[in-house]
Amino acid sequence: MSITYENNEANFTSVIYEDEVVSFRDFLQEKAGEEVSIKFTECEDIHFAIIQLIMAYKKSYSCSYVFGEKKRLYQTVLEGFTTSENYCSK
Repeated sequence: MSITYENNEANFTSVIYEDEVVSFRDFLQEKAGEEVSIKFTECEDIHFAIIQLIMAYKKSYSCSYVFGEKKRLYQTVLEGFTTSENYCSK
């Protein structure tokens, strides 16, 4: 597993493939209404379905991110997502 969970934190490592979608969705549903923290410090890439779950959660609840030193495409997408719109800003 490339996603590990501890309390309200999800730690992403390596590459996150689509086979992680269901477990991550279950984690977010269990935490609904609570602030969730997602650590990407050791994450190389993420399947888009996971990004969609993160953005959907952030649309309704509090979600914070911790990114690594190297900026990745998924970071640009997540940082550009505004909860007041249905699209990512540039």
